[in-house]
Amino acid sequence: MQTSPRATAASLTVGIVALLIAGLQPLVLGGLLREARLTEAEIGLTAMVELLTLGLTCGVAAARLKPEHIRLRLILAALAHAGVTLAGVGATGLWIIADRAAAGVFEGLMLWGTINMIVRAHNPERVAGVFATTQTLGQLVAASGLALFIVPQFGVNGALIALTGLSVLAALVAGVGPSRYDRLPSSSGGKGPINAAAVAGLVSIFLFMAFIVATWVYLEPLAARSGLTPQAAGLTISIALGAQVAGGAAATALGGRWRSLPVLLGVVVIYAAVLLVLASRPSPLVFMTAMAVFGFLWMFALPIQTQRMIEIDPTRRAALQVGAAQLLGSAFGPLCAALLVQDTGSAQALILGGAFLGLSASLLLVSARKI
Repeated sequence: MQTSPRATAASLTVGIVALLIAGLQPLVLGGLLREARLTEAEIGLTAMVELLTLGLTCGVAAARLKPEHIRLRLILAALAHAGVTLAGVGATGLWIIADRAAAGVFEGLMLWGTINMIVRAHNPERVAGVFATTQTLGQLVAASGLALFIVPQFGVNGALIALTGLSVLAALVAGVGPSRYDRLPSSSGGKGPINAAAVAGLVSIFLFMAFIVATWVYLEPLAARSGLTPQAAGLTISIALGAQVAGGAAATALGGRWRSLPVLLGVVVIYAAVLLVLASRPSPLVFMTAMAVFGFLWMFALPIQTQRMIEIDPTRRAALQVGAAQLLGSAFGPLCAALLVQDTGSAQALILGGAFLGLSASLLLVSARKI
């Protein structure tokens, strides 16, 4: 069943709003810390809990919910997300943690609708590339707008109210989206577990994202090791985010032209070189260049992972779990890094990231041998 361009755009928009928080967590949670509404320890817990509930909900919904009544479900999820976001206004401590955990549930349902559309597209790797690119652009625009115009005037509560408005807008947009999708093709009627190769592929994706985020969250202390000032570190983050947009655009343009396995293995090799560069305490210019490559490959790889799972499992049931694997890995990586690094120095994050990357590559090869 082919969706209209309007329905496709609506599904993408709802998914973009669902994932906005991934790019806004430093701004929102940092503001809550400045306003003494969260402690430093509670910041990490809040970020982790929201990503966990987002990923778990998306995965469970993909496995259990039939692709029916999608329009109604997304409208209700977006409105509920608006409600819990608004409930965070004025909240502190454990109430914020619980509130963001609930927000993650509704974000997961919203993302489920987008993933359903992507895996059923005629060229899913290109649609996934469009989503990766527009999602990053949306985060950049939202972060810039909130940082420049909303937070300085109205504080974090202003940001939460703005995000509430975007969720209401997502509910309106969902009203012109698809109501249902055809079942995925499957000789087993969609029943039974996915095959072992697909499981290996999903765990590889999980570990890849654990590597990415475990390294990314320590960008500033790693930059300081290389002699970058806080201003230069901030510029490095902006450069890396811009490179992410370029990476998503490149994946969109090249999607489907090459087999995914050699492309992803090439990404692993380049990332290994980036880790070695970062560990060598490079000059500021080399550090910034390495992080630009890091950001480019990040968004370049995500759509290729969707293509990879479809090649492994043509029923596309495993591809429905790609978003969950990516999000859960994104939460797992920094959690492990926080437990390992503590007072031993941020360089330990590079060692942990290298271990995650190596395990991810090993399972990627295992998935190829089991096809």
